[in-house]
Parts: sequence; structure tokens; C-alpha cells
Amino acid sequence: MLNTSRLVHPPPASPPSAQRTVGAVWTGRRPYQDALADVLDALREAGTPLGDLIFLLRAEPQDSPLVTAALRGLGVRPGRIVNGTWLRDAPVRMEPELGPCLTVRRRSRAVLFAHCDGQCPCGCHLSVAHIQFAERRRTAGRLTPLSRPLFEVIVSEYALTQPVAPGRAPVPGGQEAAVPLLLGRLTAGIAELLALAGTAAGPRPVFLANVSSAVSLLLGEGVAPGPRGGPYVLRRLMRMIGTELVVHGLPPALLTSVVATAELAYREPLGFPGLSARSWGHVVEERDAFSRVLARGRNLLLRPGALSDRPGETARQLTRLWSERGVPLALSLRWCREAGMEPSLLHLALAQVRDVARHRPEPAAGAGLAGPAPAPWT
Repeated sequence: MLNTSRLVHPPPASPPSAQRTVGAVWTGRRPYQDALADVLDALREAGTPLGDLIFLLRAEPQDSPLVTAALRGLGVRPGRIVNGTWLRDAPVRMEPELGPCLTVRRRSRAVLFAHCDGQCPCGCHLSVAHIQFAERRRTAGRLTPLSRPLFEVIVSEYALTQPVAPGRAPVPGGQEAAVPLLLGRLTAGIAELLALAGTAAGPRPVFLANVSSAVSLLLGEGVAPGPRGGPYVLRRLMRMIGTELVVHGLPPALLTSVVATAELAYREPLGFPGLSARSWGHVVEERDAFSRVLARGRNLLLRPGALSDRPGETARQLTRLWSERGVPLALSLRWCREAGMEPSLLHLALAQVRDVARHRPEPAAGAGLAGPAPAPWT
């Protein structure tokens, strides 16, 4: 099954696939060595070098020797088995009191996120998989044995990576960007779509694959774009696709083709049913609404007297277009430069900070700080 909920908060600027996991659950008693052998075989087939793996074990005293013996039986050296280590990215429901827990880690050999370089600490080690042998359950505060034990494996989609095809542009630091294994076919499909549209360079296929796969999953779950909550997230993701296309000179109508590519190269190979006619209607409605936003936004920005000679005032106008009209800042900046004006990025950053503070609601009594309110879309 594919789980679209995130286990932890990923690093800033990380793609949507960093929040997705692939999980599997087996019921029935199985020897530890047999179950772990299946996991290692799957990781090996996915291209994960097993010699680089480190196994972080959390288990009760009576369980720990059994798991250690199983790993040793599979050829894992003692130095790669670490006892008693808990990581923040481990699912909180995995508790050693319920059964042995393993987190499988490996050292990263490629840059993972857009903000990484060769020395970025967030890419040094990755949690490839989280494993729990659930043999007990907690009932009314007491632990009781399960009649049918469970074996659960959770794998981060972005942890299983492979290098992109040679010839692609490298990221800063001189290393090749990494493509999530499940997005390889979709990335290639979007690259072909962009080539047919007449551009070999510009929009990033990996970025579009990340975002369109998330859009496809949300639409398939019956989510409709809207102004708040999960529907607002879907709307923002769809308009991120449109913005990436338009900034590089492609028509926003191509958004439909990107989502269709995700349908054919991502959803169908994973065994998901096709998107419904209603979901495709949402795609068309959002595409047309985004086109109207672009037309109105350009007219509002370039109307006589709209742009000021004062950098701070221009920055406020661009920020208001984004927060009140939904016009992407990247497009506003491009239109300003086409009109012969170079906005101050420093003033623009300050204006964004003030805009977020202006929309931040007051925290309720006894509650923590609330996040910024979503910007309304027109």
C-alpha cells in the first residue's frame, strides 16, 4: 500500500515524495531471519548497497539476542548492529514493548534535495526502512501476547534513489540529482512531454514528477481543490505545476497533460484505479482558474501607475498580488523584468515576512503558536 501521510517533518524545500512511504504488513508468525531476508532481498533489488547498511535495534532484553542472531545469520557484521538507538524519524507507534523494532540506515551517495550540496548534513545518512515485529498489544495498560503476530515494514519513497540518466544537469556541488525509484518512469515521461512541447531545457522533470504524483494521489483519494486544509494543499500543488510551466514559457494548459502523464506513468503501474471523471473535471477547472489568475494578475501589475519607483512599495504590490490574488511571485518578477524594472529582492523578502505576520491569527488561550493562514486564491 502507498501511504501519503508523512512520518516526520522533512527538511525545508524537500519535494512531496519525501513525505510518502511504501508500507507492507504480514500476519502470522515467521522466523526473524526469514522475514529480514525478504526485506534485504527487496532492498538489494531496489539498488540499495547492503554493505552500507546500519541496523539500529530497539528491543526488550528477551527479544534483542534473537534479532541480533537473525541479522548475524544473514551476514550482517556485529559492528553494523547498534542497540538502543531511537531516531526522530521513526514512527511513534513502533514501540519495543510491543516487539523488536529495527531502523535500517545507509549513507547517502547522492544529493537528495534541491538545497543540498556535497557536504549537506541532511543527506549523510538516510533511514531506508523501519521494521517492527509486533508480538504483543497493550490493553488497559497491560501487555498481552498477540495470537497472530504482525510484521510491518515502512520504507521512505525518497530513501530508495537511483541516479538520473547521464547528461542531466547536476545540482550545486557537482553531483548528480537523485530520482526517487518510484518516480523514475514518471520523470522520463514528463521529460518526453516537455520535449514534445518544444523545450528541452527549463522546467525540471524531477520537480514536476514529484508534484504531479502528489496531485494524482490526492485526486484519487477524492480530494477536490478548495480554499482551506487538504483541498488547499491540492490547489497549491496544482498551481505549482502551472507556475513551473509558465515561468519557462509554456502554456498553463499543459498542466492537464502533466497530470495525465502522472496517471499513466505513476498511478497505473502501482495498481491504483484511474482517476474519475469528476477528478478530471477538477483538473480542468483549476487549469482554467489559474489561466484567469495569470491574465488578471498581469493586467493589474502592468496597469499605468501600478509599479512605484520606491522599492518597498513595489515589493508590497508584488506580495499583495500573491497573497490576495494568487499570482505567483516568480511570474510577477518576470513581468517586472520584462517591463524594465528589477525589484529589490531584499525589500520583497521583508514584505513577505510582514505579510505572513499580518495573516497570522492570534493563538487561543493555552494553545501553541498557530501557523500562517493560507493565502486566498481567486
